[in-house]
Amino acid sequence: MRARRDHYFPNTEPLAANEMRVTALGTGRPFLRRAQANASWLIELGNGDKFIFDFGSGSQKNFTSLEIPYQDVTAYFATHLHADHVGDFPNVWIGSWAGGRITPLVVYGPSGAKTEHGIRHFVEMQKSAYAWDTATRTGLLPEAGADVEVHEFDFCKVHTVYERNGVRIISFPAVHIYDGPVSLRLEWNGLTLVYSGDTTPSHFFLENAQGADLVIHEAFNSVRQLMERSGYDERTARGIGTMAHSAPVEVGYVLQAVQPRLGVLYHFFNDFDLLSEIEQEVREHYKGRLALAQDMMVFNVTAQDIQVRMAVTAEHVWPNKEHHEGFRSAVRRERVQMSRWLADRQIFPKF
Repeated sequence: MRARRDHYFPNTEPLAANEMRVTALGTGRPFLRRAQANASWLIELGNGDKFIFDFGSGSQKNFTSLEIPYQDVTAYFATHLHADHVGDFPNVWIGSWAGGRITPLVVYGPSGAKTEHGIRHFVEMQKSAYAWDTATRTGLLPEAGADVEVHEFDFCKVHTVYERNGVRIISFPAVHIYDGPVSLRLEWNGLTLVYSGDTTPSHFFLENAQGADLVIHEAFNSVRQLMERSGYDERTARGIGTMAHSAPVEVGYVLQAVQPRLGVLYHFFNDFDLLSEIEQEVREHYKGRLALAQDMMVFNVTAQDIQVRMAVTAEHVWPNKEHHEGFRSAVRRERVQMSRWLADRQIFPKF
């Protein structure tokens, strides 16, 4: 891998044709805090494709700090419909539309045991809830940006759900509370990334994560940490930390079994005084290379090396204007009109 600076500065390092870059947009738990957004991962490939796996609450602020044109995101994938994995959908959808996207938003996600538990129903209900929002923007913004192209796939199967431009994305079931969640495996140009979403350790994961370069697996805080810091009783702590999620010691077992080039853990509160205990539990089984993720941690992956750094970004960013020529010339629908009695009360009439 070519020499790099110690930190990643967005838009200063073009990807090589054989390179994958993965950025942690959100690494935290359902409780949202400034230090950690909810689950979300950006995958950029040397062929120009960009995918976002999960888009939990708060994660879009980290995405926009990278100053990537919204038009450049190939597709968004949801592993399941918990808010900490899809809660930023309104910002993904409407924010990207207002920020320059002039084509339909492309979203992939699993079905559920019931129709109303699948990604298609989720998107349709979001569209219904934001009907006033989109109606008032459609005449001002390009019409196509309001559309959402939904691809719902069977959560029960191990199967390819996306394949084009040399990229293959495979979905396989995840064991997380109820029917519906999945994990994802992305294969491209001899490189493989496996993302767990939310799961307890399962044979599905062991079977489908073999041979991966990068394995991103959830790990919750330890039972002791949940009891001491969250105030849970032991039953609640064990239920959340080991039944709904994976305990650090369990993740160590999984990583040891699949032997990635680099194992990455997320979905725990990564306070400095908690990390050593989490790593110690993982190390009971796994002796390989390990990263305990933080928001805006960046992984550059090639066949020769995996480099881990932190991104350095600005806070006061504006949308990237790279594709805004098309934004200005795109088709717009006729604007909705306010009632005359409202319009007549303008001090500086515009309507």
